[in-house]
Amino acid sequence: MRFLLVLILFLFTSGLFAQSVVSTQIHDIDMGQVDEQPLIFLASGQVVTYPNVDKLVFDRLKLAIKNKTWFIFKLNEAREIIDLKEIAPPPSMISEKNLVLDETPYTPSILKNIDVARSFFYDARITHKEESQCFNRAHVWTYEWRTKKNLYSSKIWLFFTRKFIRKYKFEWWFHVAPMVHVIVDGQVKERVMDIKYARGPLKQKNWTDIFMRDNADCPVVQNYSDHANYPESGSCFVMKSSMYYYQPVDLEQKEIMGFEKTKWQESEVRQAFLEAFDIKLGEEHE
Repeated sequence: MRFLLVLILFLFTSGLFAQSVVSTQIHDIDMGQVDEQPLIFLASGQVVTYPNVDKLVFDRLKLAIKNKTWFIFKLNEAREIIDLKEIAPPPSMISEKNLVLDETPYTPSILKNIDVARSFFYDARITHKEESQCFNRAHVWTYEWRTKKNLYSSKIWLFFTRKFIRKYKFEWWFHVAPMVHVIVDGQVKERVMDIKYARGPLKQKNWTDIFMRDNADCPVVQNYSDHANYPESGSCFVMKSSMYYYQPVDLEQKEIMGFEKTKWQESEVRQAFLEAFDIKLGEEHE
């Protein structure tokens, strides 16, 4: 079992090495202390650096965050930016139409036993791509469970603090997976459905232990700012949301602007299928 967890952790933390080009936006920049290297948090989840550039470059990158600029980043094996180029948003992200499904009000389904949860887990679509982003995989899994099997699932978000990232030179700042509610021993329990990194439904602590190198307990927070405002506290935080939330920025907008996501956004679903599974939604699902 320990060998399996080590192997899973290796796959999780080393996957970026095979991918030298990333198309995404910049989520945030942490300039660090005087003796620390600035960290760039990509919207795709990776944590990268940009060595040998001056403060003016970082000022321009901070402006790009405000302008929601898309880039192609070329990265080396040390997760350093060796080149970047501003690009237009992917065509699949331009459409703002809603899919036909009207999902209000949202109430998670309750599965009658763990065997039913396992059946959803093992029937989930498997990607053959060497690299895909967790939020795209999770969006496809939850979307197909809803549209094909009428399952209203949830999502669980694991945020790694900047303290943890710097200490362990960790490659990611968040991870997300589907979550279901299931009756276990007569009580409704939550089980994480991380098809890529687990072999079946898991309790929350068993799931976070896959990724936490210090086996930290990750407290559950209600607001995104509980994570964002205290980046040096502890090692990790957990948030939970409905299946409609696509990226961490959605959690942030919910708190700041009161924007509650109650429907699938067509552009997000299309992008998730394309990035995670190389599927053009219109060709297979419409």
